[in-house]
Amino acid sequence: MEIYQSLSMTFNILSIILGLFGLLFVIKNWIVWQKTSLEIIKARAFLDKKFIERNWIYLVIVGGIIVFRRMYRYAELSQYKSAYMGANEVLFDFSGFVVIFILVTMAYQWYKIIQSHA
Repeated sequence: MEIYQSLSMTFNILSIILGLFGLLFVIKNWIVWQKTSLEIIKARAFLDKKFIERNWIYLVIVGGIIVFRRMYRYAELSQYKSAYMGANEVLFDFSGFVVIFILVTMAYQWYKIIQSHA
């Protein structure tokens, strides 16, 4: 059980660190966004097919993981207990880490688009 706790703590710490990086990207994006013409940002973002495809894929993955986490939480609240609860906790924390990682990746992609016109 100790290994599960260590893994869960690791994923939570990594999630916090990544979340702070994501927050930094979002703040920087917001500052530059306010100073940049919206037409330039729209043209840059929406004329790049790879950018749009990546964003849609990120959204689908994040949405799926969030649904998985909610199903897990429902099972937990409905008193479903498993012999693998420690492993399930690690999976729950890992899925949260993946969600944050993907959201930070999206913020970084927007950062690259927006900063190129700063």
